[in-house]
Amino acid sequence: MKHFGSEALISIVFALGIAFMISFAITPIVKTFAEKVGAIDVPDKKRHFHANPVPRMGGLAIFIGFLLSVLLFADITVQVRGILLGAILIVVVGALDDILNLNAWLKLCVQILAAVIAVLSGVIISVVTNPMQLTNHQAIAIGVLAVPVTILWIVGVT
Repeated sequence: MKHFGSEALISIVFALGIAFMISFAITPIVKTFAEKVGAIDVPDKKRHFHANPVPRMGGLAIFIGFLLSVLLFADITVQVRGILLGAILIVVVGALDDILNLNAWLKLCVQILAAVIAVLSGVIISVVTNPMQLTNHQAIAIGVLAVPVTILWIVGVT
């Protein structure tokens, strides 16, 4: 586990606070946008149990707050750029899905593409830890499985 000094911890908390405030402030704008483009979730009693139509795209406000905070406070390395580019791709497809109800295979292909972009930017899981202590090794190098494991992990988390 990485330990942060008090200065770094204050910066992290400040960045989180800024991201929260931006997200909170632009939520009404995103709600209005969702209503204008028809990204409304209408209750159908099968999968949606809310009583009234609800605008979608709430994640867009959260992502914009996150993105602006990262751009303001993070060290933008090649790996961070790859992660952000992949994330932007996924958010754009998610927003289009809220409006157009896209095919699941298309969304999966975009998620895989986003993961490949991150991998090509140097984001690779090359070692996994062993939390259950099933062996004597604390960490296990996964070798040639690093790229597929990274892609599967990113797609799975997405």
